[in-house]
Amino acid sequence: MIRALWRWLTNAGRETPPAPAAPPAEPASTAPAPDATDTPALPGLPFLIRPFEPHDGPALTAVFQAAVHTTATDHYDADQRAAWAAGADAPGFQAALADGLTMVAEWDGRPAAFAQLVERRVTFVYVHPDAARLGIATLLYHHLEDEARIQGLDELVTEASLVARDFFAFLGFEVDGEESVQRQGVSLPRTRMRKRLA
Repeated sequence: MIRALWRWLTNAGRETPPAPAAPPAEPASTAPAPDATDTPALPGLPFLIRPFEPHDGPALTAVFQAAVHTTATDHYDADQRAAWAAGADAPGFQAALADGLTMVAEWDGRPAAFAQLVERRVTFVYVHPDAARLGIATLLYHHLEDEARIQGLDELVTEASLVARDFFAFLGFEVDGEESVQRQGVSLPRTRMRKRLA
């Protein structure tokens, strides 16, 4: 019932849109979010925003890995990207997608992006490179923030990659500190950020 309501709400008033000129590549997993130039989606673009479903796991893994390997090239070297992307192969990665609230953006009938909120933490915002800079990350994030406000949360936190830092700053997050996380013995710098909702 809830999924049907989401489909109705996200498609209300829209005619069936034409197929996109360049659909996402084969599904392939948190790739960095687009930067602040990610503008809101235009009416009529064929995006369906819906809650995560268990069968989405393999496709979101592919989105994550494609985003890391492509979108992060200007900020992380090949070893860092390989270590980061390998996280999607960990046994618990797909199961973790069911935690909290995970929203999925479909483009041309396939998952092209996803974002996740677990308690007050934005854990994932990843967009397939073929669907980048179309406003999908912003749409997904606003679904998470709306849910946080409904839950009565007074702030959101995240650990933003170097790629995602400007995106979160654009959304009103402030820097709370710099840190590095180890992945397969490789250090990945990132920024702790928070946003007050009250």
